[in-house]
Formats: sequence, structure tokens, C-alpha cells
Amino acid sequence: MDNKQKKVLLVENQQKIAEALKNELVSQEFRVTTSGSVEKGILRAKAFKFDLFIVNCGEDGRSGFNFATMLKKEAGYTNFPILFTVNPKVKVDVRLRKFNQPFDILRLPLDYTEIKIRLTRILNPNYAIEENPDEKSTESGFKPTGKVLLVEDNALNQKVLGMFISKLGFEYDVAGNGQAAVDLSAHTNYPYILMDIYMPGMDGPEATVKIRERELKGSHRSKIIAITANESEESVKRCYDSGMDDYLVKPFTLDVLKEKLV
Repeated sequence: MDNKQKKVLLVENQQKIAEALKNELVSQEFRVTTSGSVEKGILRAKAFKFDLFIVNCGEDGRSGFNFATMLKKEAGYTNFPILFTVNPKVKVDVRLRKFNQPFDILRLPLDYTEIKIRLTRILNPNYAIEENPDEKSTESGFKPTGKVLLVEDNALNQKVLGMFISKLGFEYDVAGNGQAAVDLSAHTNYPYILMDIYMPGMDGPEATVKIRERELKGSHRSKIIAITANESEESVKRCYDSGMDDYLVKPFTLDVLKEKLV
């Protein structure tokens, strides 16, 4: 099903954001219906079948999860993709860590490149880093040192990136989300951390801030490298502002990764 056939329900009570999101979705050829509240959104979902939901989590951060829960219960939806939007300074609902649906989280204000990336991720489960199976490390003198922490929530990306890391001779651990990265790095002094930017719950920049805060109390400092498909100025600035040292743009080659891990 292409975008022209996909029907989107946008639940957003902030008029300017609703208009901007609707215009962007229409430009991507989605068929968009808007609702100003969770309650009205549920009624629309019961009356009409939608393929995708974009829901603001509200000032308490809980409205999005409550909407999804009611949707499954009252409208009979199963395995529906949903993009939660979160206002600045609003905390992400911790219940989303155990939310068993295709979903992602978009921090406001709007970044149009980020919207496209997140929609691609939840609508295309096989979206991943491109891999060249014939690619090999060409520099025989390269000697890996230390262990890499790979922070990535997509299982296919974990596999491909793990293969890259292993080809370079590194051992590695995997963290499936930002909080797991913070917890693992508290017990192991990783020389390198490959940090995905867009993850549900605690994202890459948020995890980096927490890691850097803890490192101030000790002598070790990891080299944290962002992994992103979004090379916009705003996205790159956020990476560096959070304390990251560098970034990799998907898809990348084995040789490019090797240059970063030195």
C-alpha cells in the first residue's frame, strides 16, 4: 500500500502544529483526518478505519499512551502503527517502554526531515542500514582496542552494524534503547559508543547527556558517535550539543566506520 492509499488520523490540539503536520503529510500523499482531542479521535477511529495514527502525548505526557490503550480496547485495532508527538520539556510516558506496537516518538518543534525518517521506520519494518556483503576491511595494520557499545533499537540494524563491528575486530555489547545504554555504560568503560539518534523512550541525545553527566565524576570519557539518517543542521547541532563527538550518516561503509573508531 503506497501513501496515497494510507489514511492517517492526526490527534493534535495545537492548531499551528496540526496544520503544519497535516500539510507535511498531504505533501507525502497521505489522506489526513484531524481531531482536536483524544476522545474525539477515538470516536473517529471507531467510525472509520485508519492505517496510521499521529497523537500528541499532551502536557502530562500520558495522553498518547491512553489513546493507544483505548483504541485497542474500544475500536478493535491490532498492531497499528502510531507516532507519538511530545511537546518540549514534557517527559515521555515510561509505559511506552513496554508498549508492544509499531511506534516511534517525535519531539516538537517539528523537524520535517525527522518526520519522514520516523514515519519510514514505523511503516516499513525492514527499513535498515544498507549492507555491502562483499565489503572487507582493507587496512591490515588496523588494530582494534577496547569494546564498542552499540545503541540501536532496530533488530536488523543491530545485526548489520554488529557484523561491521566484528569485521573490524572489535567485541561489542548491544543496548536496545537509551536507558539501557546509560545503564551499561555505568558498569563498563567503553572507548566507543555508537548511538542511534531516534529511539522510543530515551533517545540518543538524551542518553548522551546522562552519560556525560556521570563521566564528570570519573576519569573515563567514551567517544560517542551518532548514527543517523538525518544530516540536517538542527539534527547535527543537537548531537554535538548533547556531548557527542562525531556522527555517521546512514547508509555508511565499513571503511567509514573504521575511520571513526580510531
